[in-house]
Amino acid sequence: MALADFLITLLTFVTVYSLFGLGLNVKYGFTGLVDFGHVAYFMVGAYVTVVLTMPAEVAGYAGIGGLNLPAVFGALFPGGALVGWFVGIAGGMVAAAATSLLVGVPTLRLREDYLAITALGIATILNAVFENEEWLFNGPYGVQSVYEPLGDLFPLGLGSFTLNMVVLGGLSVLLFLVAGYAVVQHARRAGRRMRLLLGGLVALFVLWYFVQPVLAGGGMVAFERNLMWLFDPTAGQTGGLDYDRFLLLFATGLLAVAYWWVERTVNSPYGRVLRAVRDDEDVPKALGKQTYRYKIQAMMFGSALAGAAGALWAIQLGFISPEQFAPTLTFFAFTAVIIGGTANNKGVILGTAAFWLINSGTRFLNDYIPSEYSVQLAAARLMLIGVLLVVILYYRPEGILGEQDYTVNVPEDDAGGPGSLGGLVGGGDGD
Repeated sequence: MALADFLITLLTFVTVYSLFGLGLNVKYGFTGLVDFGHVAYFMVGAYVTVVLTMPAEVAGYAGIGGLNLPAVFGALFPGGALVGWFVGIAGGMVAAAATSLLVGVPTLRLREDYLAITALGIATILNAVFENEEWLFNGPYGVQSVYEPLGDLFPLGLGSFTLNMVVLGGLSVLLFLVAGYAVVQHARRAGRRMRLLLGGLVALFVLWYFVQPVLAGGGMVAFERNLMWLFDPTAGQTGGLDYDRFLLLFATGLLAVAYWWVERTVNSPYGRVLRAVRDDEDVPKALGKQTYRYKIQAMMFGSALAGAAGALWAIQLGFISPEQFAPTLTFFAFTAVIIGGTANNKGVILGTAAFWLINSGTRFLNDYIPSEYSVQLAAARLMLIGVLLVVILYYRPEGILGEQDYTVNVPEDDAGGPGSLGGLVGGGDGD
């Protein structure tokens, strides 16, 4: 597999887990809810979306029958299949939010450690139910019929091999330039240590992604293919955009919508109440806010985002089973949130990228170590990941980006008025 194909897969993983992490950040970063059972809503969203969009009769599947929403909506109007799939995602998000409501009502009166342990226990029980009850979702055999939206259109091209290469290759180079510009701008605002860290990471990426394939015998062909990563020369007769690359762009679009949604929420008066609940619940409670209700709503919002991430996860893998939704996924998300910076949505995406780059990039050590040391290498990889994460957090204990500044500028004339409480007093949050 070319490094460009590996990059596509890795970026899709990062996009899906970033959406998963945004949901956790709403709970933990902004509201202070330590939910160790976050993966349960990831699982519920995946399963419900798949069942709503799969055909009613599938060979080897003995669980609840599918509703085949894409076919139902596709028979009504052009483009209805895609609308049916979006309805399926919405159903998965609603199911995840409803599940979190059932979990949150009895548990959110607990605090910190007790809440975390209880949530983890409930998620483990739910996973066991999915695995042992075949009548529900086919038990341990999972679901192999996962609907791929717009899958019939791919590979997609513009007519000729040259035109596909110029357009998609040019877009690939443009995206590299945009990413490089963003890194340079961030480095200018960062301190000396951060600039050195960014410079080192960029140098490692260039050596691994561009230089190493050329030296390994790929020559300029490997360089050009890695540079024009959105263009797949093996897709169809004239090359073009294959489904994996489309799925990355599609998932990135959904992530952008979710990011905008979360940003709008946390920068509103409602978001200020959530942060007040996180910092000291007694303060907003003393000002008349029903903090329990806010925690329930934050729990449902974050879980709905996790459900949407589960739907994308199912499409990428093409198969889901309960063993894929281990509790370690929640702790991976916590690690990514802490690395990037809690209560910072950009930090969640950056932390997720850093975590999965470290986790997946170290797999290439297998190419340089004799196979008889594979067991020792697996342990060494985990140690290396731990050391790298400790180093990052040693120099940046608040995370790479730290918490986002949400300071509200209050006019001096109103400094002594109700507005000085940053939206906690008075209306503006729907109370």
